[in-house]
Amino acid sequence: MELPRATPSFHDDNMEDCPVCFLTFDDILARPRNLPCGHTFCTPCVNALQKDNQTTCPTCRVIHYMPEAGEFPIAYAVETLIKRLRGATLTSQPPTPGKDTAKLAAVPLRRFTQKRTVGLSRKAQSLLKVQEAKILTAIRTCQEVQAQLDQYQTTLIGWGKQQQQLQDQLQALMDQSKSANMLVHREEAQVAAKKLEVHQGEQQLHALLQTLRTAAPQHEVYEVIDSAEHYTEEESQRAEAYLRMFPDVHSITTITKVRKAITAALEVATTVQAAQEIAGSPISVARDSSLAAAPSSSIMHRLEIFLTPDLKIEDLRRLTLPATELLEASLVFAVHHMEGRSRHARISLQDNRLYLHSLRNQPPPPGAVIVQMKELVPACPPCLVFMDLAWPGSARRRVLIHLTHDTPRGQQFLLLCTGQQGPSYANTRLFKLVKEGRPGERVWGGDYEYNNGMGGAALLPDLDKGEYGKSTKAGGLWWWWGRGPARGAQFTITINDCPKGVERPVFGEVVEGLDSVEAAARHRPITEVTVVECGVVLWN
Repeated sequence: MELPRATPSFHDDNMEDCPVCFLTFDDILARPRNLPCGHTFCTPCVNALQKDNQTTCPTCRVIHYMPEAGEFPIAYAVETLIKRLRGATLTSQPPTPGKDTAKLAAVPLRRFTQKRTVGLSRKAQSLLKVQEAKILTAIRTCQEVQAQLDQYQTTLIGWGKQQQQLQDQLQALMDQSKSANMLVHREEAQVAAKKLEVHQGEQQLHALLQTLRTAAPQHEVYEVIDSAEHYTEEESQRAEAYLRMFPDVHSITTITKVRKAITAALEVATTVQAAQEIAGSPISVARDSSLAAAPSSSIMHRLEIFLTPDLKIEDLRRLTLPATELLEASLVFAVHHMEGRSRHARISLQDNRLYLHSLRNQPPPPGAVIVQMKELVPACPPCLVFMDLAWPGSARRRVLIHLTHDTPRGQQFLLLCTGQQGPSYANTRLFKLVKEGRPGERVWGGDYEYNNGMGGAALLPDLDKGEYGKSTKAGGLWWWWGRGPARGAQFTITINDCPKGVERPVFGEVVEGLDSVEAAARHRPITEVTVVECGVVLWN
């Protein structure tokens, strides 16, 4: 039975009817029932919506699993309201699924005629409607609260199961620890026993040596020599056997694995204990107060805010386990404030390096951890930045550039990789290839305004001042002296060594990914090569 999508709420003129089939709720077979999402429908409609032990709400399309009792709870508040308004008496016995539904199968889906209040003045009727609206609002509030509490209860039940699983795992770990401890004692006892035997053998050798030195008659000397040779061989073999016996590979492997597991568990426990100790800190108290002062937000939203983990810069530096898990889940972001606007930059982990990507206007995802960008990004070169190049038919390729000198152009290049001043090299294109196949071959880019070489205004003044390096090698990052401030952000990367005797003023060099720049230079047209992402490498 396919039911039409219900209207999202009751109206003043049909508040006593099911919003799907329009059966009156005072019918014994059409008692109202609450879904966990907060919407109310008659019993036949709810039964008809059941499929594979699931029910989809016709209003909000939320899928609910059937309760263990087999039916959703009756909306007694709605029944009580209708009873008071109509004076009708409702039975307390719930309808039988299947049987009562079959009786209503032949009932056409039509709207029943509303009973009108008779003998009341217009003012009384108006007041009655106002009061009805207030009550309906209160009912909806109760339903919403029930839905939130139901969702929260489901979350807590899930936590309880997870906690029990963790407890069982910890108990198994404790059992393993006890077994490992027994292996340690057994190994130690064997070592002690063998050590005693070796010591006794050493004492026998000392006594044999004394006898050998004091032997007088010739026949006694030969007897002592024979005994000494035999006993010495035995002790040598025994010593070699003991050396091969230890350590016991199985015992030591088991002990080591258990120790590592316990150490990791204790590190997590230490972190939890530290979090509990700072629970009363001003920051924690402030967050708790802010949560308590925001009753308009939902329970789950406040729970999500409360569960957002705290992350320190040192955690990122050391790549602690919590930091690594958040980075792998793409939940670490840096925030930058400028002129009353906040933008965020994602921090990623790749090849054991931390990459801070260019700033974006999009807000971070729910559950993300936010750190201050100014505490991460170096104020000026030398530093390591990156660009990701891509073009049709090619995967993204990363290029690492070392900004070698603290110069105005180096500072500007860093700002354009991070986007701290607004513009960024992200989503710009290479627009020119010069001296193709010849010494000094190079690619041009950096026009963040027009992507055609006619723009890319400078962000900083006096770009040509400063002590720049000189280079003739491929991979040099430099600029063309003739380009004024209107195109001062443009840059060029040499992909072939310069002609002999020609040096370029450089402020950086490609340290990884020069082959990617060369491959980009071979693509036609080169204007399809895009800097899809850029940023700075943290603590390289």
